[in-house]
Amino acid sequence: WYAETLRATNPCGEQPLPPYGCCDLGSLDLTAFVDAPFTDAADIDFERMRKVATIAVRMLDLVLDATEWPLPQQAEEARAKRRIGLGFLGLGSALAMLGLRYDADEGRAMAARIATELRDAAYAASIELAREKGAFPLFDADKYLRGQFVARLPQALLDGIRAHGIRNSHLLSIAPTGTISLAFADNASNGIEPPYSWTYRRRKRTADGGTRSYEVCDHAWRRYRQLHGEAPLPPGFVTALEMRALDHLRMVEAVQPFIDTAISKTVNVPEDYPYE
Repeated sequence: WYAETLRATNPCGEQPLPPYGCCDLGSLDLTAFVDAPFTDAADIDFERMRKVATIAVRMLDLVLDATEWPLPQQAEEARAKRRIGLGFLGLGSALAMLGLRYDADEGRAMAARIATELRDAAYAASIELAREKGAFPLFDADKYLRGQFVARLPQALLDGIRAHGIRNSHLLSIAPTGTISLAFADNASNGIEPPYSWTYRRRKRTADGGTRSYEVCDHAWRRYRQLHGEAPLPPGFVTALEMRALDHLRMVEAVQPFIDTAISKTVNVPEDYPYE
């Protein structure tokens, strides 16, 4: 807040940026941390999630050094603040695996806990990187610690920042993740989103100029069918079109306090959704 003026967001809205700003994004696949899915013992392995988040922060920080920037102004901006954006994908699929409805208080509470754990792990990792490699060049402890988001961090993190600085000016961002969810996460739900549909068909262009149609299935739906065959889906399975627009907004409200930049969110509604 003390060293930049935000001019716009990136195209998907998850990262408010200054002139020549760029953000180096990465996402954790939440479905990979669900133990005992679709059972009463289902839970998130938060210890493992924190370990992976720590590695991810270091990886994203290294990407800044490896990047060849198109413009010198972009290189200067990136070096001065070392902005990164660690987030998650698969929230909707993970909640279904945990037996929690996306549009219920319990689902929102779990999402807020996930975001809290991610925040604390990422900030701790960036403090450790600052101790090892130095803080971002525009770091000013007194001003940084007066930031509204930073002031809400746990006292142990505030003490660490005061003692060692922090490597990255910003750490957290929830992007749409459409391509990486499909390519690398077995079609888990995108970003903070609920699944749009459990199954659908996707047309893909082929090398000869034609098209081919593929069935695409949500990760949680496929896992449930593998375990339970054609049994009816439990109540935790809810799609984007089966909830109110307000429930989409409430999920952002639950998660945003723990994200230091922004969240890309889509409100999907059925064609016959009442305008009022």
